Amino acid sequence: MELKVIAFGKITEITGKEFSVTASDTDILKEQLAVRFPQLADMKFAVAVNKKVTEENRILSNNDTVALMPPYSGG
Repeated sequence: MELKVIAFGKITEITGKEFSVTASDTDILKEQLAVRFPQLADMKFAVAVNKKVTEENRILSNNDTVALMPPYSGG
């Protein structure tokens, strides 16, 4: 299924602001990102699906929006 991916922060320097990808779940998405953008393989980032951060594998649906967010800092 086709997914819209939006990147934030330092990740945009690697991927650009927006792109599309096809993946059935977040684990497969991360694997594909590591192949497509090797610099992401060693980078820590959060994944949000439709504005909800997920740490476990999640099934993705057609037209979901996925956000890639670098670690938060500050206070």
